[in-house]
Amino acid sequence: MHNSRLLFFGVATLWLLAALGFFSLDSTLDSRPPVAEGALDSLLTVYLPVLALSVFLLLFLTRKRSPIEWASDFHVDITRARPQLWLVCAYLLITQIGLGFFWNTGLHFPGPEVYERSTHHWHDVVSWMLLNGVFYIVIPIYWLRRTGLRVANLLRTLEWRKNAWIIVAYWALDFFGPIIGGVNFFSLSGQQYAVGIPTSIAANTIGAGLPVVLLMHVILIPRLMVLFDCKLTVILLAGFFYAVFSLFDPGVDYSSVEAGALSVTYIVMTQVLVGMGKATFTVVTGNPLIHFITLHVLSARIPFDTEMYSNLIGP
Repeated sequence: MHNSRLLFFGVATLWLLAALGFFSLDSTLDSRPPVAEGALDSLLTVYLPVLALSVFLLLFLTRKRSPIEWASDFHVDITRARPQLWLVCAYLLITQIGLGFFWNTGLHFPGPEVYERSTHHWHDVVSWMLLNGVFYIVIPIYWLRRTGLRVANLLRTLEWRKNAWIIVAYWALDFFGPIIGGVNFFSLSGQQYAVGIPTSIAANTIGAGLPVVLLMHVILIPRLMVLFDCKLTVILLAGFFYAVFSLFDPGVDYSSVEAGALSVTYIVMTQVLVGMGKATFTVVTGNPLIHFITLHVLSARIPFDTEMYSNLIGP
């Protein structure tokens, strides 16, 4: 393993520079991309609390846990871990740029566009699911099988019972947090719940959930863990990886240099923190599926997306 404290401070400085760059540039412009509206308020009320609760608090609460056998559980060849890390990072960056610019597709529907009921339809959802499903589910699973990992064997190693308190507590935080913050959820109709919730879960599982599980939590994090001796370094690097996954999130704008710079620095400033939160669940439990429940598809995405999917699929 490599001593990674210096790397941690270097990458943390990069995040700080991105945040400072965003606010410096934002103060000189009259308009900003939709994704960056209310940036300071979001940073203070959403993203920094995610960092505090999902990273630092969870690391503290699980500090006495026994080490996880990353190499054996995830079938990681330590001698090949470094080139495999470069490979998955390059693959994600190239595919995100290609999918974003050529197919207008991002990790979350509807890609870089802001959802509008009159312009987005169910076939757009299907296209998004198929593209992300092929590039981030089918191809990674094929590659993992080539490395010797068998999903059934991995699933047998996962701990659920001792992590139940993490799942329940953090699911509640991430599910009710957006609702408390003003997301329209409890005022929906029964039909909207009946259509929107299962559709949200199914679509987001294929389009966003499993892609993050496979590339970040099954491929990236175990290889980082066998190479670096500091959990925080692994979590921070995984956060930057997730930010690359988010380069074409709804509301980004790459139509000009200024808008593009604001979009990228905003994504780095905020989504690195979200990615760190997601990564921590896997780093402390060894279970790559827990974040799927506590900080992604089965939690906040339901109140965020139920109304949208009910409108897309319903009458």
